[in-house]
Amino acid sequence: MKESLSAIYRCLQCAQSRWEIVAVEKDSREIRRGELRCRNCRRVYPVRDGILNALPEQLPEEVRHEKEHAESLGYVVTETGEKHAINRENIRRFKHLFLSLPEGDGSHYFLPGGSFDNQAGNAERFYKTLDLLRLSGRERVLEVGASFGWSSWRFAQRGCEVVALDVTNYLQTADLYFEKDGSYFERVTADMSDLPFEDSSFDIIFSHSVIHHCKDLKKLFREFLRVLKPGGRVVALHECAFGVFEDKAGAALQEAIHEGFNENAYTIPEWKRGAKEGGFKNVRIHYFSFVDGYLNRKRIRKAKPTLKLSLARWVQSRPLLHRCLNALSIGPRILLRPKDWILIASKDPA
Repeated sequence: MKESLSAIYRCLQCAQSRWEIVAVEKDSREIRRGELRCRNCRRVYPVRDGILNALPEQLPEEVRHEKEHAESLGYVVTETGEKHAINRENIRRFKHLFLSLPEGDGSHYFLPGGSFDNQAGNAERFYKTLDLLRLSGRERVLEVGASFGWSSWRFAQRGCEVVALDVTNYLQTADLYFEKDGSYFERVTADMSDLPFEDSSFDIIFSHSVIHHCKDLKKLFREFLRVLKPGGRVVALHECAFGVFEDKAGAALQEAIHEGFNENAYTIPEWKRGAKEGGFKNVRIHYFSFVDGYLNRKRIRKAKPTLKLSLARWVQSRPLLHRCLNALSIGPRILLRPKDWILIASKDPA
């Protein structure tokens, strides 16, 4: 943590921002160990390994359960089936995997069923999203549910001032990125529904496959609206979404819930309604090409050539036809199965 973070940090207990900074251990980059002490109510927020702990004293039950489950999960699974939880030792052991996120190194860890298949499958859309945002490099970005922090790293590489927020110890992975190229970002452990930041602090709030874990979208988006600057944007990529007519009691969803994850089945209209009820007037859904998505999935799976693949490549090579088919696909995707979409909600300018 750099001392400059205290300028936008707000006490969870008294909502004030008057800090005494205690640095017990520092390096050339940041405070590695120490604490922030609120001058108003005297609450203490510890800093360990450069990560500021802003978790409330009483976590909501579903958040506490998911945090405990995630941190005990054997996340990295080797080819022989050995499971390794995310801790400092295993982060170093599998350093090459984390440094290759999101696209991966082509190993089994990034193939369907592998530990990082979700990240690899969405790498192409993530980079398209960065391009879609047209970053100037002067934005202050908050990533909620940052997990291993690779998205925050990529934003930082483009010059943005970034805060990565998560409830788990996965944020320890950030040290690998700092050592790799020096692109720095802050790390804060906190609940995304109770953000420890001042009003109007961020230009962009980014999430990747995480805010569907929230049971109260209205409350969540209201909190996002509070910490965004006028004209700021929420960008939610690859969130779990169901078609209006899709079976929401499906096996995959129930399996995830059974495993301990706080999953919720929202439709596209429910996503938009949640953002609007949270105070956002300008909410839009951007639909990536379903043809590109299909070809990307087949590429990752190293699928053999088929007539369907050839047809998809042919459509992809014809821009006008490609755009027309994608536009025609939006209605069926909303009703039956949304795929390859992002939500962008903008706060009104001042």
